[in-house]
Amino acid sequence: GEVIHVKILGILALIDEGETDWKIIAINVNDPEAEKFHDIDDVKRFKPGYLEATLNWLRLYKVPEGKPENKFGFDGEFKNKAFALEVINSAHEYWKAMLMKKCEKGAINCTNVQVCDSPFHCTPEEARSFVESVPLSLMSKESSEEGTAYLV
Repeated sequence: GEVIHVKILGILALIDEGETDWKIIAINVNDPEAEKFHDIDDVKRFKPGYLEATLNWLRLYKVPEGKPENKFGFDGEFKNKAFALEVINSAHEYWKAMLMKKCEKGAINCTNVQVCDSPFHCTPEEARSFVESVPLSLMSKESSEEGTAYLV
């Protein structure tokens, strides 16, 4: 629920139900150690075992729910900052295309208050009215892990 300014260090390709679920590896820019981290290799150097522990947790965290272990693209290799930025930029371009109706959006609701020239733009009042119309029971459900950024 917070917006935190982070420094991107790398990325991991988790395969979730046959689709790639990118896990961004980052460090809060206000972390006292942030100055010495610039890429994924710095995590290996200054925080030995962190990436292995992260990979292990991501592999197993659904097992207690009776689900199988997660799999990874690139044999579980963490990719570097440059690769991560390519993935992020590509996803951002796709998002912008969706909001401008330049590509198929599938089941994604693109209604927004920020992109004024989007055909899906709505006013803050319309957004507030929509949020207030949603039953409280739906709003209290836990959100999925999609879009989670893992901080060093």
